[in-house]
Amino acid sequence: MNTNKPKNKSLKNTSFTLLALAGALMLAACGGSNNVRITEGTETIGNAPSGTLFTTKEASIVHVDLSGRLATIRNGNKFEDGAFLMVKDKDDGTQTGVLKALPKRATGLRTADVLEGRPDINDLVTRASDAEASRLSKIYRDAEQ
Repeated sequence: MNTNKPKNKSLKNTSFTLLALAGALMLAACGGSNNVRITEGTETIGNAPSGTLFTTKEASIVHVDLSGRLATIRNGNKFEDGAFLMVKDKDDGTQTGVLKALPKRATGLRTADVLEGRPDINDLVTRASDAEASRLSKIYRDAEQ
């Protein structure tokens, strides 16, 4: 009598179930969902928990190298090359720096020279007004001008 067949079939079913479960866990752990939590309304709810993602179309600082006078900007490709950029604290709106956009790169992040101030990570970046850009262009000239 061959009694191994039912045990092998049961073992195969269990193995398949465990493999499917492991695969599902791997997909869930490796970003299986692209949903982003968005908070709406005017009520301040405090800092986001560690690891929470927020989507935004605003340009913001993601890296600053003050010794090299260089800043990296997320969503900064909307600014033209050489544009003067104003940096403001995301919480209180005070100006923290002035940047000049470097040529666009294919990476999606934009770099800029830090001309004035001490911009910080998460500060918001906007294009300088025409009057401010005119004033800054007289102070900060490119080498070929």
